[in-house]
Amino acid sequence: MATTAEQPVHWNEQTVEQLEIRKAGYQLLVDFLGEAPTLEVIMSWRNHPELIRLSQISEGARIVHETLCKMTAEDMYRLFARLRDEYARLFNRGGELPVSPCETMYRANEQMLPKSYAQEVCKEYEQFSLHFKKLRGETDDHIAIELEFMITLIEKMLNTVMTEERFSRYMNGQRRFVQEHLQCWAARFADDLKQYTTHPLYGAIGTLLQEFVAREARWALEGDAA
Repeated sequence: MATTAEQPVHWNEQTVEQLEIRKAGYQLLVDFLGEAPTLEVIMSWRNHPELIRLSQISEGARIVHETLCKMTAEDMYRLFARLRDEYARLFNRGGELPVSPCETMYRANEQMLPKSYAQEVCKEYEQFSLHFKKLRGETDDHIAIELEFMITLIEKMLNTVMTEERFSRYMNGQRRFVQEHLQCWAARFADDLKQYTTHPLYGAIGTLLQEFVAREARWALEGDAA
């Protein structure tokens, strides 16, 4: 007879919906912070049902949704070009950047002997046998890679048969990562993004990041208390 830990988890609709909306929030952020969003990505979010749901819980997502919905096809092409240029100005390597998208840069002063948080998060990735390809030599503590890690854990939960043991492992892994990493620096990064961007859509992405990570931190804390 299978033990409780070996028995598959029976999903309820609320749990699935929560995972899906969390995945959508992380994916929207990755699509704009991982690289300059392509025209295809921008247009895909325009009428994305998950963006509509996100806009009900996030002011940043609401601004993104309303901005994209008002645009004509010609407007979309202009937006794509402007966001491409703005991403390059904010994040591309080669000179001093207005905004640093890496955890270590925001947390270097927390320790008497500064450490690389890229090494810390890499240990978390390795616990789930994950290794991420870097498009432009990003470090493992880049905001987009940390967010992609959360997406991957959620996707594995949605697409893989979960036993009670695996369910707890993946949920606890997400909660731990939010508490020990994302909530410790993402809001400060978002503040800088909003301060230094010259495009209102990236300002909205900064707001979304702050709101979303704060929501995730509450979720992680409630899980610990359960």
